[in-house]
Amino acid sequence: MPFELVDSGWSDELDAGMRERPETVLIVCPFIKRRTVERLIFAHRPNDLRVITRFDLNAFNAGVSDLDALDLLVQSGAKIRGVVGVHSKMYIFGDKRAIVTSANLTEAAMFQNKEFGFVADDPFIAAQCQSYFERLWASTRHDLSQADIEQWRQILAPYRVGTRDSLSLPDFGETVNSTSPFVLEPPTDAPVQSFVKFFGRADNRASLSMGIDEEVIRSGSHWACTYPSGKRPRQVRDGAIMFMARMVQARSDYIIYGRAIGREHRPILDDATPADVLARAWKENWPHYVRVHDPVFINGPLSAGVSMVDMMTELGPDSFAPTQRNLNSGSGGNLNPRRAIMRKPHMELTPQAYKWIFDRLEKSLMRYGALDLTNPRFDLPVEQENARDAVAKTAQLSVRSPEE
Repeated sequence: MPFELVDSGWSDELDAGMRERPETVLIVCPFIKRRTVERLIFAHRPNDLRVITRFDLNAFNAGVSDLDALDLLVQSGAKIRGVVGVHSKMYIFGDKRAIVTSANLTEAAMFQNKEFGFVADDPFIAAQCQSYFERLWASTRHDLSQADIEQWRQILAPYRVGTRDSLSLPDFGETVNSTSPFVLEPPTDAPVQSFVKFFGRADNRASLSMGIDEEVIRSGSHWACTYPSGKRPRQVRDGAIMFMARMVQARSDYIIYGRAIGREHRPILDDATPADVLARAWKENWPHYVRVHDPVFINGPLSAGVSMVDMMTELGPDSFAPTQRNLNSGSGGNLNPRRAIMRKPHMELTPQAYKWIFDRLEKSLMRYGALDLTNPRFDLPVEQENARDAVAKTAQLSVRSPEE
């Protein structure tokens, strides 16, 4: 087929491209693992093998990418360049075959994850992809050397055991000043608003071993943040970043496990329906919503999340907007962030706190991956309504008399 949509068997598709023994193989891929590289070059080593990837040491430290993989590619004659924020994955084999996919050069992507994209055995499509690659390649200058790899190994060596999520290691990639779907500009400024929304109760704190998927299902935080009866969340505006945090037992901490984009609360429209309460009885007392979109959650236990205790310890009054205002005004108001969050459904963050949380959450997502929210376990309000209606119709049918 000249063009085919593919959702599995990515390793086979790459193998097929290499079996044609192309003179040129061009790759754009953020994360690369050695065993996948070994498989890729086992049968054929092209004369022109060029790779654009990330040189972010945080990715190597988290184990989502391998220095050994880059070392093997360099030894095999590949030229490798790093681009800050490179995101998409593209594989071009000669002048005919092109693959654009969500799959990195990792075993998990090749054999386990749900990845989607296309394979095109079409010279026109391959030429368009190659043209993009060459423009991106021309925007960079530095070819990776084995000396670079050894230098990075020395930087990473002290952190390989007992690494803390708060590490901020350098990114040796080059910045490409061009708008492209293949490059994500790293965030620089905090949004106009950001909040941390608390889930759970002080008398029902979760264990750090609890799966984040369980908490998302329990709370419904993938589609709404809930607020108590009589306390509508009028402070939140469209576009606010909402970080979700669960109360946990350890250190009486709050663990941030994901984020989403919030929208302004609309009375009645954003209040719990009978179906919502039927699905989660506690919403009778927490019926007001800030609905969210574009959620992303860590695919791991709560222990993989970001500790608010650590943030409050490091930032102090600069953790939250109210305590920072008190600090700056010298009014004598409360400066203790732990005291500020007592009995609060959410707290507005400062720009410093937003960046502190965002950076650590990104590293955890890089390490553990993100939950697949398309799984039917993660229900949505419309599905709850349909389920409620189906139950009601079934009940009506079961009580009808034979004459009806």
